[in-house]
Amino acid sequence: MNFNDYERSEFNRYQAFADTVRKVLESSISEEADVPRPQSIQARAKTPDSLRKRLQETGNLDAPDIASLRRDLAGVRLIFYTNGDVNRFINSSIVFDNFDVDRNATKIHHPVEENGEVRYQAIHYTVSLNAARLALPEYRAFTGLRCEVQIQTILIHAWAETSHDIVYKSDAREGFGNEALEQIRKRFNRIMDKYLVPAGYEFQRVQQDYERLAAGKQLFDQNVLEALKKAEDNNQRHELIRSLADDLLPLYDEVPSILPEVLETIVEASEIARVTATKPIDGTFGSLAGYGAEQIIDAVIDVIAAHKYAAVEQSFLALKRVFSSETDERRRKRIIEIIGQLAGFHLGVWEQVGPEVQYRLAEVVGDPTLVERDVRPIVVEFWKSLLDAEATSSTWTANTVSLNSGEVPVKEVRELRQRAISALFTMYESAENDEDRREIFHALENATRTGRNGPSAEFVRESLSDHLQIIKFFSEQAEDMSYELRETIEHAALYSYYRASELVGAENDPSGCKAQATDLRDGILELRDRLNNDDTYSRYKILVGFDGVMPWQWEDREYDLERVETYRDEQLEAMLNEVSAETQDFWLVFLERCAATKSNDLATFPQFAKFLEKLSQRSPDIAGFLLEHATGDLLRFLGAFLNGLFNAGDQTVYGRTLDRFLQMPGHLWSIAAHWRCSKPDAPNTLLQLLGRAIEEDDRPTIAECILFAMRNFPEGTPPHEDFFRPAIQHLIEAKDSRWVNIASLPHSTAFFQTLETVDALLILDSLLEVPEVVYNVDRVLSHVAATHLDLVWDYFGRRLEHPGNCVEGVRYAAVSHRFHHLNAPLASEPGLATSKARGWFDTDSKLFSYRGGRVLAAVFPTMTEVFADALLKEIAKGRPEDAKFVVAVMSNYQGEETTHGVLKALLRTFPDEEIVEAGVEQSIRNTGIVGGEFGFVEALRAKRALIQPWLDEDGAVGKFAEELTRSLDHSILSEKRRADARKALREIEFDNNDD
Repeated sequence: MNFNDYERSEFNRYQAFADTVRKVLESSISEEADVPRPQSIQARAKTPDSLRKRLQETGNLDAPDIASLRRDLAGVRLIFYTNGDVNRFINSSIVFDNFDVDRNATKIHHPVEENGEVRYQAIHYTVSLNAARLALPEYRAFTGLRCEVQIQTILIHAWAETSHDIVYKSDAREGFGNEALEQIRKRFNRIMDKYLVPAGYEFQRVQQDYERLAAGKQLFDQNVLEALKKAEDNNQRHELIRSLADDLLPLYDEVPSILPEVLETIVEASEIARVTATKPIDGTFGSLAGYGAEQIIDAVIDVIAAHKYAAVEQSFLALKRVFSSETDERRRKRIIEIIGQLAGFHLGVWEQVGPEVQYRLAEVVGDPTLVERDVRPIVVEFWKSLLDAEATSSTWTANTVSLNSGEVPVKEVRELRQRAISALFTMYESAENDEDRREIFHALENATRTGRNGPSAEFVRESLSDHLQIIKFFSEQAEDMSYELRETIEHAALYSYYRASELVGAENDPSGCKAQATDLRDGILELRDRLNNDDTYSRYKILVGFDGVMPWQWEDREYDLERVETYRDEQLEAMLNEVSAETQDFWLVFLERCAATKSNDLATFPQFAKFLEKLSQRSPDIAGFLLEHATGDLLRFLGAFLNGLFNAGDQTVYGRTLDRFLQMPGHLWSIAAHWRCSKPDAPNTLLQLLGRAIEEDDRPTIAECILFAMRNFPEGTPPHEDFFRPAIQHLIEAKDSRWVNIASLPHSTAFFQTLETVDALLILDSLLEVPEVVYNVDRVLSHVAATHLDLVWDYFGRRLEHPGNCVEGVRYAAVSHRFHHLNAPLASEPGLATSKARGWFDTDSKLFSYRGGRVLAAVFPTMTEVFADALLKEIAKGRPEDAKFVVAVMSNYQGEETTHGVLKALLRTFPDEEIVEAGVEQSIRNTGIVGGEFGFVEALRAKRALIQPWLDEDGAVGKFAEELTRSLDHSILSEKRRADARKALREIEFDNNDD
C-alpha cells in the first residue's frame, strides 16, 4: 500500500479498524471490576494530509509500503485521570488478552538521555487483532492491519494536544519566527516540568490516599476487632492485624479512644497464635507456607511501637504481656528497645506534655519489690531510660534524616531520677544472680552521664551528686559482692575516678561543681578500699579476668598492657612461692573459687591456666592433692594440670593422674586438649583415649583425636587404620561434622601430603553433612584437593544431591557463593571442572543454573581465558544440549566483557535457538546488587554501552545486539519512569506541608 492507495481507499478501512479496536477495549474494560475506567477512549485514522507531511519529512512519500514504516496509521488513545490509573491498567492483561502485541514496537515515552529528554510521557502498544477475532467474518477486513494504542493521563493528553497543534504542526520558516518558536517549545517543556508532572504525582498520591481511606472505612464498617477475635487461623490473624496497622489506625480520627481495645485484642490474638498450628496457604501453583506465630507477634509489636504514645500505660502493659511469654532473643531485645523509647524523653512529646508520660508510666510500673522475674529486663530498661540526660527526636525528609537532642531541665526530672535510682537499688538487693546485678549496675551508670552538647552547670552538679549516691550504695554492698562483680564495678569506678579528678584539678570551675567532684572522688576511693579489703580478691584479680584494676592504675592513667601482664606474671610467681604442703588446703579452696567463675570469654582464664600448669610442674604432689580433692569446676582445667605434670622432672604423678582420669567419664576432652598442647609420644595411650571416647560417644574428644592426627602424623600418632579411620567413621555414622569447626589447619601437613584415597573419601563423607562450606571447611577441602582434586569435585556433586538441599526450612547450602583457599585448586583444571559440571547438568538440567552452575561461578568468579576455552569446546560440539549447558553456566555471570567471546560463540553456533538468545540476554542483563535511586537505570545503561560494539558484527551477533539494544532502551525508559514516580511520591509524602 502506497500513499495514493491510502488516500484513495484505505483511509476509511483504517478508521473502521481504529473504531473496532476502541470498541474491543471498551467492552473488555467494562467487564473487569478491578480495572480503572478511562476518562475517554479516542480512535482515529491518520488523515492523508497529516500522513503526507510526515512522509515528506522523512523522504518516504513514494515508498511502496507505508504500512511498514508507520505503525500509527490507526490509533486509539486511552486517557486516564491519574498515573495510578495508568499503572493499574498497564498491569492488567487487557491489551495482551485481546490483541497480538508487537513487543519490539512497544514504546515507553519518558524523558531520558536516550531520547533527548523529550517531555511527552505515555505508553504506546502496537497491536493487531488476534487469530480468534480474525477468524470471524466481521473482522476479516482488518487482517494485517496494525494499530497504535496510546495510554496516558489527562494532563499529558492536554499538553500533547496543545503542543502538537502549536509546535508540531508549525511549518518550517526561513528568517521569521524560528527563535520565538524555540522559546515556545521551551515554555512547553517548562509547563510540563514545573506544573504537569508534579500535578500528576500529586493526583496519584491523592488517589492512593483516598483508596487507603476507602479500605480503612471498609475495615471500620466490618469491625475488624470482632473479626480478629473470631479468626480461625494465623493467616487470617496476620491479614487482619496488617490491615489494622496499614489502613485503619493511621486514618482513625481518635486513635487514643480505640487503642486500649485494639491493644487488648491484638495481644490476645498473639497469645492464641502461639498455640495455633501454621496452616498452609493454597495458591495457584500449589501450597505456600502459612503465617506462623512469630510473624503474628512481630506484627503486634509493630502496631504497639507505631502508636505507643497514644495510650502509654496500655502500650507498656501490652509490651509487658507479650514479653513475659516471649523466648526469642531478637524479639525480646526489640521489646526492651521500644520500652526504652517509650520511657525515654522525646522532644516532640516533651514540648506538649513535659515529663507527664514518664510520671504516668512510673505509676504503672509500680513497686520495684513486686516485679515478676520474667519481666525484670523491661522494668530495668524503664528505670534506666528515666535517667537519660537528653530528650531526642528525629526529623525525616524525602532524602535526609536529622537527629535532634536537647538537655532535659533537671528541676523537672529530679524527682523521676530519684525514683529511678531508688527503684534500681531495690531491684539490685532482690536480684538472684550476678547477671541481674550487673545489668542493674549498668542501668545506674546512666545517671552518671550528662548531655553530649555542652551540659548545663545544674545538670553537671546533679549527675555528680547522683553518681556519689550510687558509689555509696555499692560501697555498702561491697563486702557481699562476688569477685566477678567487684571487677566490673571497680573497673568502671576507675574511669569515673579519672573524670572526677579532672574536674577537681581544673583551673576554672564554670559549673561550680568542684565540691561535688571532690566528694565523688573521695567516695570512689572509699569504694576501692572496701572492694579490695579482701586479700583473696586481690589474688583473684591476678589470676582471673581481664579488666581487673592493678594498684598503680589509680594514679597512672596511661594504660600499658605490657606492664599489666608483667605485673601479673610477677604476682603469679610470688603466689607460686606461697604454695606448700602446709597451705595446700587454702589454695584448694581459693583455686576452686577461681575456677567457679562463669565466663564465655577466652580472655578470662589464661593466667589461671598458666598458674596451674606452673604449679603442677614445680610441685607434682601438691597438684596431685588438688586433683584428688577438686570438684567439677577445677577439674575443667585438668588439661593445664596435665601439661605441667608432663613437664615435671618426676612423671609419677602424671602417669597416675592420666590413668585415673582416662577411666573416669567426663574428662576425656581435657586429656585430648593436653595432647594437643604437649604432644606426648604415647600412641598406645592415645589409642586408649580414642577407645574410651568412642565408648562414651564423646564427640568433642573424638574430634580432637582426628585433628591431632591431621596436625602431627606421623609423629606420636597411631596408624590410620587404628586411629584416624575409626575416629572419623564414628562421626560419619553419627552424621556429625562439627569437628571441622575447630579445625585450625592453616597449612598442609604430612597427613594431607600423603593422603590415601580411602582417607580422602572418609574426610569428604564426613564433610558432606556440613550445612555450608564455610572458611574452615574450605581450608580442609583445599588440602584434600591438592592430591585428590577429582574427589573434591565429586564431593560437590554429592552435596547437590544431598536430601537437605531440597527440604524447605532445612539449612543446607550445597553451593558456596565464593571459595577462599579452595578456589585455586578447583580452578587449576578447567577441563575437569567443565566435565564434572556437565555430568551434574545431565542429571538435573532444570536446577543446574542455581546449583551446579553456581559452583562453577564460585570457582571462576571472573571468566578466565582457559575456562572460556573449555566452554567454547562444549559449544563446538554443536548439539542443543551443549548449548543449554553453556547457557546455564553463563546465567551466573553478569555479561562482563570477558564473557563476550563465549556469548557470541553461542549466538553464531546456534543462531536460531530461542533458548540461546534468551540465555545470552539474561547473562548480559544480570546486574547483581545496585545502589541509589536510579541505580538500576544506570546499570542498564552500562549494559547497553557494553554491547554497542556487537552492532558492527554481521549475522546472528549483530541482529541480537540490535534487538537487545531496543529491549534495553525499553527497560531503561520503564525503570526510569518507575524510579521517577517513587522519588516524586516519596517527596510528596515527606515534604508536603499543605494542610
